[in-house]
Amino acid sequence: MPEYSNRHPGPGFDGKAEMVRWFNYWLKDDNENSDIISEPDITLFIRTSLTTGTYRYESQCPITRQRIHRMFMSKGQKLVEQVATTEEERGKNNDVNTLEYRPWIGFEGGAWLGGLTGDQRSFDKYCLIYESDLIEEKIEIAGFVTVSLQ
Repeated sequence: MPEYSNRHPGPGFDGKAEMVRWFNYWLKDDNENSDIISEPDITLFIRTSLTTGTYRYESQCPITRQRIHRMFMSKGQKLVEQVATTEEERGKNNDVNTLEYRPWIGFEGGAWLGGLTGDQRSFDKYCLIYESDLIEEKIEIAGFVTVSLQ
């Protein structure tokens, strides 16, 4: 990690190297060759483009400055910020979307031990995609995304 060592992830970062460092310290008792214990408790790799990013460090989880942003599926495969409140609005704003099961889609979702994936856009044609209006502000998604379908 940049502040704590001379290793830099660069394009195509794979978190396995960081996991090996952690396993070496905690499971192999390789304490002399590791500075991992002096690093912050939470290390995030924030993507700044498709292949590169930067490290950021946090002291607690959930992150204190986090904001929860709720969006709702609407007609035309749009994501909107406000849910329909009346039955009439719900009827106007809902579509029925069908997705054909293709077991190979999502297989590229990452290797064992958190391997990261490349560009997944070629699979979009086999998926249900919901898009929001253009988001002007910078958004970082850290942690787990929760989806609730009803």
